[in-house]
Order: sequence, then C-alpha cells, then structure tokens
Amino acid sequence: MNKLSIVIPVFNKWNFTKSCLNDLMQLSSDHEIIIIDNGSSDETNIEISKLDKDFNQLKNGKAGLAYYRFEENQGFAKGCNKGYQISTGNNIIFINNDIRVKSKHENWTQIILDSIKENTLVGPTGGMIDPINFQFLYETRDPNKPKNYMSGWCLAASRSTWEKLHIPRIDGKRGAQIFSEEFFCYFEDTDLGFRASKLSIEFRLVDIPVVHFGKITSGQISTHKLYSEARKIFITKWSGKNHDITK
Repeated sequence: MNKLSIVIPVFNKWNFTKSCLNDLMQLSSDHEIIIIDNGSSDETNIEISKLDKDFNQLKNGKAGLAYYRFEENQGFAKGCNKGYQISTGNNIIFINNDIRVKSKHENWTQIILDSIKENTLVGPTGGMIDPINFQFLYETRDPNKPKNYMSGWCLAASRSTWEKLHIPRIDGKRGAQIFSEEFFCYFEDTDLGFRASKLSIEFRLVDIPVVHFGKITSGQISTHKLYSEARKIFITKWSGKNHDITK
C-alpha cells in the first residue's frame, strides 16, 4: 500500500495541472497521484490520458498516476470525495492544481507525513471564521494562532482520521463522503473543520515549500454567486450550534 495518496480535483487550466504534475512526478513510488477531472473542456483529458498510459514507464521508480473523469463539473467536494474513494494510501492529502513546489521536490511530503498523527488534520494554512456573523477573519500559517478550520487547498490526514469524518449518505449513492457535497465549492473545508472540532480532532499547521496561487479554478465560474449560495448553506447548517471551538 502507498504511504501517501495525493488527490487533485481539476477543472480546465491544464497549464497549472501540468506544472503541478511536473513537480509531483519527482516523488517516490510509494506515492500515488489521483487526478479527478471535473469535466474539463480544454486539453486536460487528452494530455492526462497520454500521461496515464506512459507515466510509470517514463518515470520508473517514481510516483504512480490514476485518472478519473466526470463528464460534467461536479464541484470541489464531490471531486475530492471521488478521489478519496479511489485512493489506496495509508494517508491521503487533498491539494489544488494551482500549486508549485519550491524545493525538496523528491521528499517535501515527508514534512506532512512526519506530522500526521492519529486524530489530526495537517496542512500549511488554517483560519478563523467569526462564530456570530460567519465572516472570515483571517487565514494563517502561524501554528500558534487560534483557528476553527483548515484550508482545503492542501489538507492531509491518516485514513483512520478521515474515516472519523465520513458523512452518512442519504441519497442512496455509494462511496465515502468526506467533504459535504451540499457545497459545490466554498465553505466545504470550513464545514469539515467545524465537524472535526466537534470530534476533538487536532489541527496542526506545518511549513512546507509549496506556493498556492489561489482562485485559479473558481475564477472560471460565477464566484460571487457560488460563494453566496455556499455561505447561506453554511449559516443555516451551523447557526446556533456549539461551534466556537478553536485550536
């Protein structure tokens, strides 16, 4: 079994996905890279299909690649959940495709792995959301600042910890649900953070040599509308509940 499964949901922007893969392809063979294509209309499908055939032969001893394509955009949460269902690793990390690895290309994930403990979520950034009006207060890389969510662009945990965050399905469909699929995009990581807090799961920030550009995928769609809709769902779900837990 691979020690780390890397799940990457993508929607168009092949140039970013290609750069991301070029960095991740330098990782060792005990990593698996899982691309979930949310119905891209650019060259993503063709180019990754080529890599899927030749990946292991071209990169002997390096990370393996798996690819799954939705015909239509299913959103960030459902894309991540599909990647989780495919994954085989002892540990799973979700990352966005708009990242670049600055250094330690062959072993930067070891920083993450060394910090993954039972009942812990690990990533480079977390933040605080106001428990009264549900506005975002700040995002931080400072491990000492209080936080009530972990940013979803790079978020890892052991499989056993993710299993604690499984959401029971009521739609009759099969497959584990980690991120709540009531959110198309936005607030799914905040919702996960609030659920993790209720389960007393620890938040741990780590310093990794990775740059996140941000808003590359969401910028292709109606960002304001999606954000407003997600915020309404979040407020309805968490208003009046005991969620003022910081770590």
